[in-house]
Parts: sequence; structure tokens; C-alpha cells
Amino acid sequence: MREPLALIEQWKLDRNGRLYGWPSIISGLLLASSSALASPVVDCGQNLLSVDAARAAIAFIGSQVRDAHVRSALDGTDAAEQRLGRLAKTVSARMTSADLARRINAALSVDHDGHLRLELSPASEGRCLTLPVSLNWTDDGLLVLPGGALPAGARIESVGGRSLDELEMLAAESIPHENLYWARSTFARLLPREDVLRAFGLADRNGGVEVVYETTPGVRAHERLVTSKRKPPSRSWVGFEIHADDSMGVFWLARCDPNDEFFSTLAEFMRQVRERELHKVVVDLRGNPGGDASVALAVLGSLGLKVDLGFSVEVRVSEQLLHVMPMFAPSAVAPAFQGAGLAAPAVNAHAYTIPGPMVLALLAQRLGDHALEVVPDRTLYLLTDGGTFSSAALFAALVRDNHLGTLVGEPTGNSVTFNGSEIEMPVPGLDYVLHLSTARLVRPDISAGPAPTLLPDLRAPQSAAALRRGQDAAIELIRVHQR
Repeated sequence: MREPLALIEQWKLDRNGRLYGWPSIISGLLLASSSALASPVVDCGQNLLSVDAARAAIAFIGSQVRDAHVRSALDGTDAAEQRLGRLAKTVSARMTSADLARRINAALSVDHDGHLRLELSPASEGRCLTLPVSLNWTDDGLLVLPGGALPAGARIESVGGRSLDELEMLAAESIPHENLYWARSTFARLLPREDVLRAFGLADRNGGVEVVYETTPGVRAHERLVTSKRKPPSRSWVGFEIHADDSMGVFWLARCDPNDEFFSTLAEFMRQVRERELHKVVVDLRGNPGGDASVALAVLGSLGLKVDLGFSVEVRVSEQLLHVMPMFAPSAVAPAFQGAGLAAPAVNAHAYTIPGPMVLALLAQRLGDHALEVVPDRTLYLLTDGGTFSSAALFAALVRDNHLGTLVGEPTGNSVTFNGSEIEMPVPGLDYVLHLSTARLVRPDISAGPAPTLLPDLRAPQSAAALRRGQDAAIELIRVHQR
């Protein structure tokens, strides 16, 4: 097919850390800026709001959901708006931004869209204190990860007097999600943060938190933890390990960001795969919240794997979207459709669909001039879990629907077809940002049907026993797997 996207240069905008977490069909679609909105207060969600300020924030969010959220347009759903309206009527006293955000997210969760949510602004989040512990919620429970104040592999039984069942209920009620895997994974990641602890009433008056945990089967312990400055991550967001004795290379990716560091690391990894004649290539997307889906094409292309089926994108046209990305106006995209031999959307269209082949062509051009080190004839394994979300989940869907490799680990945090392509909107008076879905991303193989998650081919949850041994259950399974 002819290159349909002559206007691709308009879409090559700067990326930064705020992009990850969403499927970026084109960079920049995911970043919204609005000089007309008030600057958020930077204090980790602890600023007190008056009744009028809280109601004004709720009203603003409700109007944006009504006017720009893709599901409201395509399906006529207004349940979230109704919930927000009822929430506004219940506000009768001052409250913190964090408490209001918790209530708003509970209202938004009725829409079953993990991308429609309030998140603490990056500037404010950077000032938050956290408990000295990292957690992950897997099929084996709420587990302590290495590097914190509690022993790795400990299984959490209660936090702040709330049992695991109660914590799971809090996660399901307060985290907008399409499946429980994402709700649990997100809650585990956010739980140590001071604003979350306070909003859910888990911290005592002095800011301490009582944690009860199981160190080994039948052996319980408890400890009072206090928040402190967060530690920098123990490893880079992108990197790799070589397991020569197992003829295996493991490439990890904590976000989907096709920047220079990604490409240089990928090239070095593939060079070592070739030189060491490694047979198994493992791409670790566990805990990856997404970003730019072109990363998937770069990795798959480096393995000589061809993607025939791409996901299509149903775009909702709104003033909010066009304010951020005017090139998505129907008149602006018309040349791309005509270049592909397709009928262009009507000038006044409120919604239109970018077909899979066109999306693949766009993503391929997003890779720019980077030359890929191609190492074919390798066996691909993709690691997923409940934190594999958005563009990372799209990566997994491309592998599954194009039959390119084996998925290992746990179910993904997205439905296979889901809302995405977010824009961000600061909320006046809050140190929080509203994320709005502007498009619906339809799985590559539509004949496979919809599903609330993507199940792995080989189930291998992160386990307490493996963590205590300093092992990775999924990697250990791949070591002995013969395909």
C-alpha cells in the first residue's frame, strides 16, 4: 500500500515521561495543555477544598466527560456524569484534594474505562512521601518486592487494620478499570503513597501505618511503617540481561517510550542475541503502563517478525481534542485517507475510524530513521501481568493476534478492545489531572471477539515463594519450556 500519511511530520512532537501510561498512536495526542485553566497546587493532594471549590471541580470534570470522552459519544453512556452529579450533592464539608479525587474516581469507574481517571499531577506526585516498601498484587496475593523495609516475598495480610479482602474492595471501588487485574495492580503501586494512605484512612494520626504480613507459610509478623522520601528506582526503565547457559536474553521495558535510549539499548541487546546465538528472546512488559505503540513494531521488527493485522482506531472529534491536536480534524486527515485510496471522513464528522493498515503505516513512520538490528529465527516470549496496560497491552495483542510469540505470566490489565489515546486536562483548583479517552482501539483480529483481558499462553504469576528465593517464576518457566 502507498504511504498514506504525508502529514506525518506534523505529528512528530516531543515526548517526555508524562506520555507513558497510554497508547500513543501519534505522539502528542496524549498531552493536553490549557493555559486557561488554573495552575494546580503542589502538595501531594493535601490542600483543603471548600464546598464550592469541590463542587466546581466535579462540575468541570462532568462537562469534559460529556463533551469529549469517547464512550459518551459512541455509546451514549452517561452513567459517569450521573454519578458525578450525585457526588456533587453529597459534598457538604471541606475535604482534601486526595479525598475528593478518590470519590471522583469511584464515580468514573462506573464507565469501565481504565483510561478515564484522575491522577495526581507529576509535579505534586514528585513531592509525595511513601512507605519504604514496594508491592505487587498477583494471583498469589499482595506481595512485597525486593529492596524495601519488609522481607521480599512477604505476603501482606492487612494494612492499617484493613484485611486483604477489604483492600481488594477498596481497589475495585476506587480505581477506574476494565478488569480487576488492573485495579489490584494500580492499587498495589499507589498504596504506599502518603495521599492514598490518608484518603483511605489507613494511616494513624502520626502518619504511621500498621502492616501485618506472612513471612513464610504460617509465620506472621507486623511492623509499623512511616513515610519518607522515595528512593530512586533500582534499575533503568529499559535494559536487558543475558542468560547464556539457557540460550536466553531478557529485554525489559517499564514504559513504551521510543526515545534514543530505547533504540540504543534495543540495538545492543539484539547485537548480543546475534553474537551469542541466543535462541529465546524474552520481552518483559510486566508493570508497563503503556506509552507509544510504535515500540512494539520496533521490537518485533528487530526479530524479523511481520505484523499483518493492526488495531483500528475509532476517533471521537471534540473541541478538546482539536484544541490539542488540530490535525485530527476530519479535513486535516482527509489527504491521508485519500492517499490510501479510502473515502475521507465528512468535514463535519463527529467520529471516524482509522483502519488497521493505516495505523500500522503511521506507527512504522513513527520509528523515524532508526536502523534496526534484525535478528530473525528466534523464539519470542512476552511477559505480562495486571500492570501491562494501554500500549503495552496493545503490544501483547499484536503478538497474540498475529501469532508471533508466546505470552507468559498473568492476564493483562486491559480489555483486548478498549478506550484510549488520552488527553490530559488540569482540573482548576486541584493538584490532579483528568485523563480523557478520545478514541476506541479495536483489537487486530476482530474475529477473535472481545474479551475483558488477554490471557497468557503460560500462566506464571509472580509468587511469594519465588521472591523469597530471589527467583522470577515466569523466567524459570521459560528456562525449561520447549516450543
